[in-house]
Amino acid sequence: MKTPLNIQKYKAQTATVRPWAEIEQNYISLKNTDWQIDPLLQLVRHIIETNLCNRLFAFTSHDKLVVGIYDPMEWNREALHIEFDGQTQKWFFKYYPKPNEPIEFERKYTADKGIEKFDKFIKMMKW
Repeated sequence: MKTPLNIQKYKAQTATVRPWAEIEQNYISLKNTDWQIDPLLQLVRHIIETNLCNRLFAFTSHDKLVVGIYDPMEWNREALHIEFDGQTQKWFFKYYPKPNEPIEFERKYTADKGIEKFDKFIKMMKW
C-alpha cells in the first residue's frame, strides 16, 4: 500500500544513551572550562547516588540533559529535557510525550529547587 504524498512516514529520531559516569565526567570537564554547570553536575550525582541511574537513561547536548526510560531514546518521546541557565540561575524542564505533539510539561524553577522538582517529576511519571 502506498503512502499518500502529503503524509510522511514517521522516522524515530533516536540518540545513543550514555553511561551516567560518563555524563558526570562530561559535566566536570565543562565546569573546569568555567561553564556554570555545577547544578547539572549535582543533579547527575543525585541520580547516581539514589540509584535512579539503574532505571533512567540519558544523553547530553552541551549543557542540556535529556532523561528518559528507554534505550535507545528518542529525543521527543517520553523525554524530559533539563537545562540550567547559569546567568539567571534557573532550571528549565520540558517534557515531550510523543513526537509531533505539544510539550506536555514545561516549568521553570529557581536554582535551589532543581533536584526536588526532578524527584517530584519522576514520582509523578512513575518512572
